[in-house]
Amino acid sequence: MYQVYQIKSGETIESIAKKLNTTSDELRRLNGIGDNATIREGSYIIIPNNNNDINFNYTDPNYKKYIVQKGDNMYKIARENNIDYNTLLKLNGLKNDEYIYPNQEIIIPLKNTYVTSENEKISDIMNKLNLKMSDIEDLYVVEDQVINY
Repeated sequence: MYQVYQIKSGETIESIAKKLNTTSDELRRLNGIGDNATIREGSYIIIPNNNNDINFNYTDPNYKKYIVQKGDNMYKIARENNIDYNTLLKLNGLKNDEYIYPNQEIIIPLKNTYVTSENEKISDIMNKLNLKMSDIEDLYVVEDQVINY
């Protein structure tokens, strides 16, 4: 399961990773952040939800929180929100055979969203999404990276 996290003043990828009991390499991989790239206060990153002590109140313009209701399943939620089922699973750190439960919190993208595949080239992404080089010139591509466009 993943959450969206808003970066606070003075935080670094390393300090966030330490606070969340994960690695900076994992946070960089999830967010397509290069080794020498810096993060800015107020921006959002996706983090693994493996620490229940963190309060995840956020207002990311790319995502909305959704509380799973009785009778929901990921197919239904994906269809109702016009998002690819596999993309929704990846955004929430779920596998195809995992169950969701009432009152569970998931994130749903509000913009077009694409999750990269292993060994995918930037030119492949540009063709699939009908993007120009100027749209993605600062993008590092890694597997399972989320691209909002």
